[in-house]
Amino acid sequence: MVLMLTDWVLIARLAHEIDERLRGARLDDAGLLDDGRVGLLLRRRGGRALLAIDPFESPPLLTLEEVGARSDSPLRILDEPGFVRALARSLRGMTLTAVNARRNDRLLRLRFSARSRFGVGDELDLYAELVPRFGNLVLVKGERVVAAHKEFAPSDNAKRAVRAGDPYELPPLPASIRTIGSTAGNGAASEPLHVYRREGRLLQAYVAPLEGLEAARHSREPSLLALFAELWEQRRAAAGSRRREQQRRAVLKRLDGRERRLRAELAELAAKSERAAQREGLRAEGERIFGTLHELEPAAREVAKERAAELFVEYKKLGKSVPHVAQRERAVARALDAIEALRWEAERAADEDLGDVASAVDELTRRAKTRPRAVARRRKRALLEFRTKDGARIVVGRSPAENAEITFRVARPHDLWFHARGIPGAHVILSRDDRAAVSEESIRAAAALAGFHSKAKGSATVPVDYTPRKHVRKQRDAPPGLVWYTQAKTIVAEPKPSVS
Repeated sequence: MVLMLTDWVLIARLAHEIDERLRGARLDDAGLLDDGRVGLLLRRRGGRALLAIDPFESPPLLTLEEVGARSDSPLRILDEPGFVRALARSLRGMTLTAVNARRNDRLLRLRFSARSRFGVGDELDLYAELVPRFGNLVLVKGERVVAAHKEFAPSDNAKRAVRAGDPYELPPLPASIRTIGSTAGNGAASEPLHVYRREGRLLQAYVAPLEGLEAARHSREPSLLALFAELWEQRRAAAGSRRREQQRRAVLKRLDGRERRLRAELAELAAKSERAAQREGLRAEGERIFGTLHELEPAAREVAKERAAELFVEYKKLGKSVPHVAQRERAVARALDAIEALRWEAERAADEDLGDVASAVDELTRRAKTRPRAVARRRKRALLEFRTKDGARIVVGRSPAENAEITFRVARPHDLWFHARGIPGAHVILSRDDRAAVSEESIRAAAALAGFHSKAKGSATVPVDYTPRKHVRKQRDAPPGLVWYTQAKTIVAEPKPSVS
């Protein structure tokens, strides 16, 4: 469910609230926000406000937020399409003098006015047509369209065209209603709204109580703009979650495809190995043919010689292929282990770590001649750290890149490095600031964290290997976080999410 923007009463309420808060504000700038909404940056006494309009969603939304008195603008102008460029050029420096709604319609009019130094007045209207899925923004001077966010000709819409230079026609209404009216005297504009939420999510808001929402939490709240801001945040969070899940599925799909190809190659290598193991039969057959040449007629003897030569060539070829096939089998096995580790990383990754996992998959799957994809750098965050009772420090990696960072940049050579044995898991580093030997209790605590941050976190116990960091080295030509290690000891730990 969404706010009832299908009802003109809420549009009237919205117009009244915008008019009350922004009337007399001067437009500093107009353009696009990074999320694609159209923004109007208005300066008023006490600071600046950003009116953001999203006309094409369902429902269309207007939000108002304070942006302070900074000189920089949150809007983009230079690389924008013609409409927002025309909006900025036409309205910059003008004053918002009125915001009105039309009765029985989902239409707002924002009127901007200016007066030249010679006393000549000028007015432009920005119409916000707030129709779900069919919204539009139209800038009008006099009766003619200056620019429209979405233009359409008579061939696109037989009932109504919207094009720059053409007369602007209001969206059709019943014949008796054709004028824009002020909402200042509307009683619905002052009473608190009835607001309904469920599990913290905004469901509905209206000027009167609504039926069918008895199970929702009900409150009375004064600002429709504040509710729009809340709904926008809900929508943005949901869209971000969908994008991240799509990214997660895309990463897993790439890993699945890579695994299928590697397993097919492994089957081919196994067939070659089996063929090579049987090559002695080729040599024996060739020797048998040479041993019976004297029994053949001269013409058949030459054919038999050629056949024997072919068998010896195939025998030598298979013999030479044995070390190469074995080497490739080991490489494919390592790649499959890497895929298993990265699949676990993709499944466990927090939203902010998905980019790191995707980058690691790029390194695994790209060909030698392709260039690695540029990965956007994100703000460095604090490491996931714990302190044991005796003051030892434990650091846990949360992504492939962070695993590599804590192992090869944060850890010192004699710090202890932990990893769940034989399964995908996080790197865990145990150290003391004073470089003294760590206690057995701290070792058990680090092992418990390594078990919890592994694929076997749901098990009652997990075998965990640990070794000084100096015995850990990167795997050659492998994604970040994949390592070899030696001289390890093993401890059986009970997985725990923190240090007790």
